[in-house]
Parts: sequence; C-alpha cells; structure tokens
Amino acid sequence: MLTLNAIAIALKGIRITASQELATEDASGQSSSTDTAETGIKAKMLTVTGFLPFADQQMLTDLFKLAEATDGGARETYRIANKTAETLGIKQVKFSSKIEAVEQESTRQWNVSFTLAEVQSIPQKKEEREPQVAAAQQGGTGEATDDAESPPETEVQLTGLLGFLKAIDNRLA
Repeated sequence: MLTLNAIAIALKGIRITASQELATEDASGQSSSTDTAETGIKAKMLTVTGFLPFADQQMLTDLFKLAEATDGGARETYRIANKTAETLGIKQVKFSSKIEAVEQESTRQWNVSFTLAEVQSIPQKKEEREPQVAAAQQGGTGEATDDAESPPETEVQLTGLLGFLKAIDNRLA
C-alpha cells in the first residue's frame, strides 16, 4: 500500500525498491591507488512499479497530475505512507526522474513505474544543523618579492616558422 498526501495509489502487484547513493570520488590522481574521497550521502530513492487496469483510467490521469504538480515553481512535496518508507525513515518525497505507463495489451493494463526522491533527509538535516566553518583566508601584501633563489626570467627558444614569425613581430614593434 502506498499513499501520497492521503491519496491512495492503487497499483496492483505494487513493488517498491529502495536505493541510496553513497557518493565517492576517486582521490588517487594518476596512481593506481584505491583512495576515494567521501562526497556525501545522497537522498534515498524509492522506485515504484505496479499494474493499473485499463478500467482505472482516472487513476492513471491522477497519478500523472501528482507527478506534474508544482508549488511555487518547484515540484510538489508529498507526505508518504508506506511500510518501506517508514522503515527507512522517509517522511516526505518528490517525484523524480520520470514516470512511465507502458500498455500491456495481452492483460489489458498499464505497467506503471515512477521514482520518488526523499526530501529533507536525515543526513541533510544533520548537515544543516552543523555550524558553518568559515574558509581560511590566505594573506599576502600584493607586492612582488625579489628572491635570489627564484629562477631567472627565461625565454623559450623558438625555432623554425615560429622563430621567423617572432623575428618579424619584433621588427614591426
């Protein structure tokens, strides 16, 4: 059973698959190291699939309207009631990615699938409560230094066509 804002989504044979991306980024550079950098815990996703008989045309229309609904320019947020969502601590969701209804002529029904993304996840709430750490400011006087250990001004030796063009440019200047 699945309800969004107390609206029952009456799909037959409903299946809900929960997933969550634990984002990481390769931190090994050009080496063969397996080091990774943690880049956060992303929102949980619920993929919903089920069947809707052709006789329930209004339910399909209503489901697509729920997916298209906006509030102030952003997609509508729904309170969810479902055993899987409750188990994972998901209280609010938005339609995400796509919604699809594929005709199944032999059984006279639609195979409906859509994805719901968690809104205001627990990791997001924790992150928002943490105090913001100010970035360290790097200082400098803005003046050039004359360092004896600095390499001297070097100019690249141009050869061939580039050398010829540089010589013409110097004469014209």
